[in-house]
Amino acid sequence: MLARLLLAVEAIVRRTATRRTGAPVKQVLFLEYRLPLGCCVHLTPVFETLKRNNPDVHIIVATRGLGIQVNRYSPFIDTLLETPDPLTDLKSATLSLRRQLRRIGLQPDCVLTGASDQRTRIALLAVLSSSGWRGGFTIKSSFYQRPLQYNPALSLIGNNLRLAELLGYSAMTRNPHVAFSSEDLEIAKTLIEPVNPQGKPLAIMVTQNSGGQSTGWHSDRWVKVLQAADARGYAIVYVGTCGDKAAIKEIAREADGLGTSIAGSTTIPQLAAILALSDLVITLDTGTMHVGRAVGVPMVVLGPSWQKPLEWLPLGIENVRILRGPDRDDVPPNYHLDEIAATSVINAMDELLAAYPASSENRDRRQLQSLSDHDSLVTV
Repeated sequence: MLARLLLAVEAIVRRTATRRTGAPVKQVLFLEYRLPLGCCVHLTPVFETLKRNNPDVHIIVATRGLGIQVNRYSPFIDTLLETPDPLTDLKSATLSLRRQLRRIGLQPDCVLTGASDQRTRIALLAVLSSSGWRGGFTIKSSFYQRPLQYNPALSLIGNNLRLAELLGYSAMTRNPHVAFSSEDLEIAKTLIEPVNPQGKPLAIMVTQNSGGQSTGWHSDRWVKVLQAADARGYAIVYVGTCGDKAAIKEIAREADGLGTSIAGSTTIPQLAAILALSDLVITLDTGTMHVGRAVGVPMVVLGPSWQKPLEWLPLGIENVRILRGPDRDDVPPNYHLDEIAATSVINAMDELLAAYPASSENRDRRQLQSLSDHDSLVTV
């Protein structure tokens, strides 16, 4: 009933949305408000694809929180707008977005939502904030002129790239992109240098997950991996959130003090810079893994056997080794990636180190490909 009422009012007042679906798109607005880090990172290939197909298209992203951090320095986004969260305050989000678009003189030809943003309130924001046609993933298909349904036979990135097809473009990349500024790079260096004064090759350890999934690993197995990395001459740094500090400290204690934690000390761009400065990442299937994939650092990924790998994991990436058990549908009590042995992780680490040895040239290349002098955030 609400959908029919809104669309009827729109047809009377605006009389533009349905007419514009066949017109060339010069400005496109993305709404991104579901903000697990992996969701944000997995939408970034769409922006690059649109820009590489049509450098003149103006890409606008409305988001908040982690969405701002992930997208701020992207060279493929022209305008980044921060608004309140429509999932908790639709009215304020709508007023903020409309006001900002009007102030900077933008009138999007279409509004798109990615596969992670299938929420009624986000669809309502699309209806209320712009007169352009609407497309993408939604549970309110009647609100959109070009709705999409999630295809489980594709990865999350593959599904998101279908947004480009709505504009008549084919995928130009499937690699995510997280950029950082020169200031972020300098901050990353100041965090790393004191914990690695001898300039050893750097191994980043991601020992904690986001807390929302059963993807932890046994601490005694982490200890064996830490000892192996230390024996191979690597300095060890733990990254994570403020909430991870205590658990990281306990693992380091069990490993006789190996490694230094900088958990909770970085923004997402600074984390990306630290990963680009490192030589190896050993990580659970969590948000940092997606950032590591984006900057191209060699990684060993410990994945859960109960989650289908197609949707999230970086399959087919040459410098990534994915370890997981046979597929299963259940999550046993106290599950800690039981199928993955420490020796398997150490063997995968050695294989990666042989294929991608630590070098200043590789670190420089990773820095250059993610370093950006572009800042798309519009400040009020």
